Amino acid sequence: MLLADRYAELRETTRVRERTLFPPQRIPSELELQARWFAGDFGKHFVTTTADKIDIVQFGTWNREAGPDFRDAAIRVNGSEPIRGCIELDVIDRSWETHGHATNPAFEETVLHVFVEKSERQFFTRTKSNRNVPQVCIDLTILPDAFSANIPLARPGRCQ
Repeated sequence: MLLADRYAELRETTRVRERTLFPPQRIPSELELQARWFAGDFGKHFVTTTADKIDIVQFGTWNREAGPDFRDAAIRVNGSEPIRGCIELDVIDRSWETHGHATNPAFEETVLHVFVEKSERQFFTRTKSNRNVPQVCIDLTILPDAFSANIPLARPGRCQ
């Protein structure tokens, strides 16, 4: 048995607790992702899961109702003319299917699907009319360290 394995086993059987040297990165909520997208924290230039270059011309208007997260957005794919439509943000790539976006007519105008966690299986993002929607996986490590802090979006109680 390796020394590191013995040490880990010993720690588990005693009351000694140490902080993890490299804590796992916190996955943000969908609301936090939307707020960061709205603020432009992720930048304007991306590469899709199929290696196409995406440039954001207009981030869109934050939609707080049913339907895609951002309306009236515009993107360029590989330097093309701007494509106008909606942008959907999800925590996990498979949410496009599990949330029913593929069969929902409200998502027909979606031009970009953005997520932060990639599944082991490959997922295709298609609209109800079977139109392919480019997918972008955002790397959270490009954000400042403050992003990994577990800070609530709101605190209960009176305003100070």
